[in-house]
Amino acid sequence: MSLAFPDCPPAARRTEYYGAFAFGSVILTCFLSFVVSRRIYGEEWQVAATFTLGGLYAVLGILGDSISARLGPHGRTINFVALCAIVTVMIFISPVRGFFGIIVLPLVSQAIFDFNWKVALAAGGGLFAASVSVFGYYFGPRAIPEAAMSYTAAFAFTAAFTIITKQALNARERAEKLRRELEGANEKLRAYAAQAEELATTRERNRLAREIHDGVGHYLTVVKTQLDAATALFATDPALARANIDKAARLTAEALDDVRRSVGTLRTDAPRPPLPTAIQRLAAQGEPPATVTIQGEPRALEPAAEHALFRAAQEGLTNIRKHARATHALLALDFRMPACVRLEVSDNGCGRPADAPESGGFGLTGLRERIALLGGTVECGNRLEGGFALRIELPTPPT
Repeated sequence: MSLAFPDCPPAARRTEYYGAFAFGSVILTCFLSFVVSRRIYGEEWQVAATFTLGGLYAVLGILGDSISARLGPHGRTINFVALCAIVTVMIFISPVRGFFGIIVLPLVSQAIFDFNWKVALAAGGGLFAASVSVFGYYFGPRAIPEAAMSYTAAFAFTAAFTIITKQALNARERAEKLRRELEGANEKLRAYAAQAEELATTRERNRLAREIHDGVGHYLTVVKTQLDAATALFATDPALARANIDKAARLTAEALDDVRRSVGTLRTDAPRPPLPTAIQRLAAQGEPPATVTIQGEPRALEPAAEHALFRAAQEGLTNIRKHARATHALLALDFRMPACVRLEVSDNGCGRPADAPESGGFGLTGLRERIALLGGTVECGNRLEGGFALRIELPTPPT
């Protein structure tokens, strides 16, 4: 059989409970000494007044936090001043001397807990003077030194114990605050980690979508063009039809290689031809025929930049072969600017219809995303002389 204990209250509430318990214990001890004392100096009204003031003192002391909260922002000060006034009157009119004077000690602790050291020192000094003065008032000046020694020990012990307790409570409060801040920071880190993971997943998904569209989509477009040509020529020119089929097969193999590179997350260990060579091979893959011009001295670029420009050329040619109905295409690479490389893919076809969206389809959207990740720009539109042009400018820091 196990015993079930109630949950502990929070630390702040436990401190209030302990303070109220200590306050009540001192008052109870003092009044028990009053009851059992055989030496009572005074009249009945003094006894009645002492018990009345003692009850009020107990209520204000034990319920001090609740009462102070109801009194507003200066509630603690008002409550403390009232307690000091009550206890001062009480120790002077009390018909019991000596031990009854320790009833002031809870106020010493309260002053240290609730106020700064200057206020606590002033309050402690005032309570000490009042307690010692009682003996001088009733028993003469000769009683003051002995009373002062006794109260000095009592006040010093109370102050030392209270300061140690306050420091321990402050340390625990700081530790609790740090723990809460650490939990909050950990919670934020977990949220940031989840967001980062989601963002990374989204970026990877978009990257793979661009790779599939730009790579496989381009090759399938060219393969379809070759197979359509082979079908049309099969009856009249079997040799040329066979050549188109062979070219489609070769392009299919290249498409599979491109898929392997994409699935391998663009691993840099796979050998790649220089960008001008790769674009020249790209231009020779299908119809309409494409001319490649290179301005300036070609230079090595970052792998990501070369890949992005290659995909841009691939996307431009794919759109020309699918939509432009052009008889010629032009790919121009410009290396003349030291800080950037420009690529233009243009044709002499029908251009973009007037009602077509400015953003283009998924391919152009993916191309803009790819180039934007590298700090570049994408422009596209119909040419004045006819046809359509795609222009890319990509910053290229030295490798």
